[in-house]
Amino acid sequence: MSKVIVAEKAGFCSGVKRAVEELLNAAAQWGSGCTLGPVVHNEEVVAHLAEKGIRVVDHPQDAEGSFIAVRTHGVSPAVKSELEGVEQIKLIDLTCPRVLRSQNLVEELAGRGLQVVIAGDHEHPEIEGLLGWAGNRGVVVSSADRLKEELIVSPAALLAQTTMKPALFEEIKEAFLKLVPEGEIFDTLCPETTLKREEIKELASRVDLLVVVGSETSANTKALLEYCRQLKPACRVLNAGELKEKITKIRGAVGVTAGASTPPWTIKEVVESMENENLEVGSEEQEAGSEEQFDFDGELKVAQVGEQVTGVVARVTEDEVYLDIGAKSEAILPAAEVHLDDGKSLADLFAAEDKVEVTVIDIDDQDGKVVVSHKRLDREKRLSELEQALEKGDNLEGKVKQVVGAGMVVDLGSGLEGFMPGSLVDTRYIPDFSEFADQTVQFRVIEFDREKSKLIVSRKAILEEEEAHKKEGILSSLVQGSTIKGTVKRLTNFGAFVDVGGIDGLVHISEISWDRVEHPKEVLKVGEEIDVKVLEVQPEKERISLSLRKTQPDPWTKAASELESGQLVKGKVTRLVNFGAFVELSPGLEGLAHISQLADYHVQHPSEVIQEGEEVEVKILEIKPKAKRISLSLKEARGVMLSPEKAIATQQENGNVTLGDVFGDLFDQEGETKGAEPAPEEDTVKDEADNKEEGAN
Repeated sequence: MSKVIVAEKAGFCSGVKRAVEELLNAAAQWGSGCTLGPVVHNEEVVAHLAEKGIRVVDHPQDAEGSFIAVRTHGVSPAVKSELEGVEQIKLIDLTCPRVLRSQNLVEELAGRGLQVVIAGDHEHPEIEGLLGWAGNRGVVVSSADRLKEELIVSPAALLAQTTMKPALFEEIKEAFLKLVPEGEIFDTLCPETTLKREEIKELASRVDLLVVVGSETSANTKALLEYCRQLKPACRVLNAGELKEKITKIRGAVGVTAGASTPPWTIKEVVESMENENLEVGSEEQEAGSEEQFDFDGELKVAQVGEQVTGVVARVTEDEVYLDIGAKSEAILPAAEVHLDDGKSLADLFAAEDKVEVTVIDIDDQDGKVVVSHKRLDREKRLSELEQALEKGDNLEGKVKQVVGAGMVVDLGSGLEGFMPGSLVDTRYIPDFSEFADQTVQFRVIEFDREKSKLIVSRKAILEEEEAHKKEGILSSLVQGSTIKGTVKRLTNFGAFVDVGGIDGLVHISEISWDRVEHPKEVLKVGEEIDVKVLEVQPEKERISLSLRKTQPDPWTKAASELESGQLVKGKVTRLVNFGAFVELSPGLEGLAHISQLADYHVQHPSEVIQEGEEVEVKILEIKPKAKRISLSLKEARGVMLSPEKAIATQQENGNVTLGDVFGDLFDQEGETKGAEPAPEEDTVKDEADNKEEGAN
């Protein structure tokens, strides 16, 4: 009769045993509570604790009950502080003493200014916690090759995840010392793991089969199974329920061990299940009393449905790929289970000796035929990549498979598709997306529903960021007072918008020309390239003020060199005001003929003498280029424009005539003869005219 030998060190390590006992005591004393994440990676333990009122929560804010516990893997200082802040709930720290030692060590090394290199699995909760204690000085490496890719700077120190395989840590340690010969090494591996392996090595010499009891989610159980398979045929079972699925018949001695997170009651159930199959149960001191052979599905088949395995390509046909995955027959990978792009064949993707990760989808127990899928695992990997791209905001590329009225369908790889709504294709409005058909475009994932495989992608998000960077560069490069080229984009009532390299600046209507402009279209056309001067740049508001007229000669500068007092010039009457008439001498150059300078007699309003639009000859009385003021005289250029009789007739027609109107000039002459001062009101009018003139120019 066959024997079952149970390893003494199978199951809970001291840290896990202590944690579970404290949780059960806490529940018995205070009532229900919770743990931040599963206390260990074992479904049986989690279920058992749930029966006792201890449930698992993912975030401190989800805590409920009388207490919340930190699991054996430990947490970062930030998470621990957050837990301590949860009101009216007790905090129980169940961090494994060995993990706690690693945390203290990491904190000390980082405090000394060393770069802390941690050998382990970046996604393992123990490593996540250790990184928190390292601050910004922690680096995680999973292999010697990965270590070589990192920038390791002296001084540095190396330690390990407590459950890491000793052989792997040795490889990393050797590579570390080559990079940093003076680096410090700390062996933080759990000694119980080493003792358990030594026990298994001795046990393997006395049995024909090794059975590892534990969860596939447990890192130490996976490592233990891998080690067992190096010694003897081995398989893993979660509990007694999986035993019959893995082992069809046993003839020979069986050794039973278990991962550090496996509870004793599960080990007992597995052993009792073997006993019910009429196997003799013994202890590790008992000798294997039979040399009979055994039929063992678990080792020969290696995997079970749903497991991910790595196979080596044996041969490739038109319809199938044959893989060696350690089963008693080659695994078959059908073409239907591979994502093939148009025009591609299996031979284009796979070659002999290639290592390929696949998912087991079917097993024929009778002939051992194993069917695997590449695209299912590939799809899951791609979904994970897309999920990470969403979190990190990474840019991705894909080919536009289909253009529809509402947007575009983009090939995301591995048989996945994403939809790009029309509003997310570009920063500008595009009525027809056919130009993108079969084109490779960049995009970002902005919405992701893993269960429904719903992915919304955006090209616009990338373009907006690029435009923002471009604008920032342009705004920082513009120099006030410099002259640059631009293209007229839009014309409005108040000015023109000019593109100066990807960002629009405004040329206000007052800065378009030295001449008076009623609308920008009188001077500019959309699409026209012009030179403009930078007046002001406001980066925070993305606002640029430009001038077109200041790139052209100032008419007042020209006037200073070409005009002089006493000169007779021609001009056009542009405006009539109560105190005089404005006359345009050239574009952008206006002068004022005061009402007293329109005729040799008193004029009540300029319209009595001249009209808007009329071309006249005037005499320059005074020119002040700096003040941009020209005083003109119409009467001195023309002489007497109207006889007093005609003026009286005009005034009478208006029903408004006085002796001053008729003989005002005579009175003025008499006043000058007597040296009389101008009337105060006359001074006021002249000052007002000067002010008006200055404001108009």
